[in-house]
Amino acid sequence: MESSVLSPARVRRAGATLALRELTVSDAGALSEILGDPHVMRRTSSGALSPDAVVELARQAEAEQGDPARVRFCMAIVQLADGYLVGTVTLELDRYSAVYSHTIILRPGLANLAAGYETTQLVLGMAFDDLGAERFWCMAAEENAIANRLFLAAGGSLDGKIRHVYFRDGRWWDANMYSVLKDEWHARANLTLREALATLRRDEQKDRIPAPAAG
Repeated sequence: MESSVLSPARVRRAGATLALRELTVSDAGALSEILGDPHVMRRTSSGALSPDAVVELARQAEAEQGDPARVRFCMAIVQLADGYLVGTVTLELDRYSAVYSHTIILRPGLANLAAGYETTQLVLGMAFDDLGAERFWCMAAEENAIANRLFLAAGGSLDGKIRHVYFRDGRWWDANMYSVLKDEWHARANLTLREALATLRRDEQKDRIPAPAAG
């Protein structure tokens, strides 16, 4: 189970090995290694960012932290043991008590189901418990198999596909849209990755069972 601390200028959630904390200008160098990597950013709408663009992103994130009407939360994903920055994610308060999550971006060595699931749980916990959302929603590139699997395992509902959502590298890209409601997440929040995947497989098997013939 995660722990959380919320204050006007800082939001943090900690899991077993990873934590979310506010992004600061001092993170720009480490963040550039991640956001400037074309392979890491290949499934994002922006693609790789320049060092100057990352510095500006970090500056803006830090400036927003003191805004009492703040709606955007740029978080650093760090290792709990040593504080090493391993990724980033941005959450935005939306209309009607909803939170939208931009792409969860992790260093290549952590772009796996285990780290992705822990980060997803931290993000969902922040959205529902810290920011008071009723609904969480996000998009995942259709080709991003890990992200699509993770959102389903976390209790997400596949609400549809958005075709040609962004144009990059000479082609249009499609994305799947997912949503999770507060009560749906709380019902599964304490599941381990193994348990969540087992639950997902059972649900998928039920969906494949044909309905009995009428008459």
